[in-house]
Amino acid sequence: SAISLSVSPPLLELMIQPGKEVKQTYTITNNGGDVILTPKVIYFTPADEAGNIDLTEDSAPNWIKYSKDPINIKDSNKTNFNVIFSPPDNIEEVDHYLTLIFESKEPTDLLDDNSSLYKSQIGTNILLTISKDGSPKKSADVVEFSAPRVVDSFLNPISYILKLSNNGNSYWKPIGKIIVGEESLKLAPQNIISGSKRKISCLDNENLIDCKLDKKFRIGKIVSRLEFSIDDDPKIYKNEATTYAIPFSLVGIIISLLTIFKLSITMKLWRRRK
Repeated sequence: SAISLSVSPPLLELMIQPGKEVKQTYTITNNGGDVILTPKVIYFTPADEAGNIDLTEDSAPNWIKYSKDPINIKDSNKTNFNVIFSPPDNIEEVDHYLTLIFESKEPTDLLDDNSSLYKSQIGTNILLTISKDGSPKKSADVVEFSAPRVVDSFLNPISYILKLSNNGNSYWKPIGKIIVGEESLKLAPQNIISGSKRKISCLDNENLIDCKLDKKFRIGKIVSRLEFSIDDDPKIYKNEATTYAIPFSLVGIIISLLTIFKLSITMKLWRRRK
């Protein structure tokens, strides 16, 4: 039967002091057939600027403890799984980006081949910060904040590309807005891990959207201001993008009407002469 698994929480964000210990309990829910899962914790790296990840072959350090025994979960059952984080006193204060994976190798009838062995994985990411004082070094750079240089006043809403990089020791989320006059776009608080860059979306209520102003008539020089902080850091990062809105379509319509009017008069004059 089909494998249907879920793991909660889907993401763990944890800050811990060296020498301390934290136990995290995960809940695995099986809504498919009986399954045997093998757990492992490995590091991940960023795959792109969209927040996707690549899993590595590098196992978690030995101060992250969990049972490596297979887990047998019956259909429609749940089970708990514990992971203990206990970094040593002398550990470097940097982040660890990990994924807890539960893997099954189940016989399936894919392509009507009953002997097929289908590997199924489900994972939950761990963003782990090691910090003695609870204030890890956080730093941001604006890689790109851009908008079209010129748009049609009637046809084109102004859209933005925002890419931020993290050159500090710990992950963070941008908290801020793109401001245009009385309008504003709220930045999505998406995690950017240290040593990476990410293209940031905007928020419409709780939904991720492209950073784009509502379509309406605009004319002249439009200055868009980016303002954001990282987490609860008081420093405000700022940037600007300038766009010129020109009513090309209106100008085109006027030129067309003038051309038609001129042709009409020319035709009338030609008929009179004839």
